[in-house]
Amino acid sequence: MKPLHTICYISNAKPELSNREIEEVFEVTSHNNNEFDVSGILLYNMGHFFQVIEGEEEHIIDLYENKIKVDPRHEEIFEVYNKATTKPVFLEYDSKFNIVKTEEDLQKIKDYLYNVKTSTSDKLTRLLRPFVLFKDVK
Repeated sequence: MKPLHTICYISNAKPELSNREIEEVFEVTSHNNNEFDVSGILLYNMGHFFQVIEGEEEHIIDLYENKIKVDPRHEEIFEVYNKATTKPVFLEYDSKFNIVKTEEDLQKIKDYLYNVKTSTSDKLTRLLRPFVLFKDVK
């Protein structure tokens, strides 16, 4: 089995990013991550992206370094963690990469993380606590 890796980051969306462009980020991210067996979540709230990507180490690091970090639609990337893992947190959450668009989606993620009980899920639970989605992105 190939080594697994998890990266979590928060970034600022470019101020001129439209709702349609945010929706395109969601669509492309979901499609590409599901195609390459990447688990995790992506959410957008009040000008900020929050993403967790998990999967095969080589792919995750390449994705982060060569696509995410150079994407011109966001800036000021704050890396929460970037580490090897033996059991990705979101592996058992769903069969696909998840886009968090509604309060219900966010609550399901928070409930799941609360029940997983690992040091990584505890950290993610604390990070997601202040996130409240004021409106669905359409």
